[in-house]
Amino acid sequence: MTIQQCKYILAIARLGSMNEAAKALLVSQASLSSAVRELENEFGIHIFDRSNKGVRITREGSEFIRYARQLLAQYEIITDRYERDDKKTVRNFAVTSQHYDFVAEAFVRFMKKYRSDYNLSLKEARTIEVIDDVRNLNSDLGILAYLKAPAGGYMERYLKRNGLEFRQLFETCPYVFMGKHNPLASRDRLTREELTEYPYITYDQGEAGPVEFSEELSEYSQTKKHIRINDRATLMNLLLSTDCYTIGTGVMTSDLNNGNVISVPLVSGDIYTVGIINRADVGLNEDAERFVKILYETVGER
Repeated sequence: MTIQQCKYILAIARLGSMNEAAKALLVSQASLSSAVRELENEFGIHIFDRSNKGVRITREGSEFIRYARQLLAQYEIITDRYERDDKKTVRNFAVTSQHYDFVAEAFVRFMKKYRSDYNLSLKEARTIEVIDDVRNLNSDLGILAYLKAPAGGYMERYLKRNGLEFRQLFETCPYVFMGKHNPLASRDRLTREELTEYPYITYDQGEAGPVEFSEELSEYSQTKKHIRINDRATLMNLLLSTDCYTIGTGVMTSDLNNGNVISVPLVSGDIYTVGIINRADVGLNEDAERFVKILYETVGER
């Protein structure tokens, strides 16, 4: 087995196609197929099922890919250490998330644990981008929330169909986020009817995004005023400067807003689950497991 063969296997798994992997790797499809076949023969395993629709990872292929990814990560650490002039190790880790400040706080804690050089990435994105980044192995894990359905809803089916597994962080009912100056800020709980006259902020999911991908934990079909945004900084400015509101998990890091943004429970029977997604056939590496642990600790303090 060679490192090159491992790179080939991971590229095929990521792209789901021998043809697309060959293009990305700048090799012929015949050479790629031959390399995979040699590896399968060497270990007596069957990594991919091939069809006109592409390739599907087999059960034993999933196990091999998990080990190959770890092997390649270790190889990159070794080569980076001994090929760089300063001989320092660089760690690589990436997270893609919906727009949550508790994820940013956990990321800061995670970053502070590193004593060597690192190449870390935290990307806040639309729901479909969170899913795509994890599915395509551009991120080690993703964080998102969705409405929990008794018999399994759209999101559960969509994640499973894309080869992703979901690990729950916590469940929550919807909360209304607003500035402490908002006329409704003193209420113990709020109804949708009471919010009708106030501007509702949501994160733009794009024209193609289904309603199930909404990041806000309530639909806005009855609101009279609606504002779409793309980043958390704009959300904070609007909440602090206007009577706008949004609906979310109820978890907010007070250190980031100095207590000027508050959350009030929304009267609703909806239950939302917030959690972590990763490739089911790849699993979580050591850094991902460490980050998940920090996430649980961060949420548990709020």
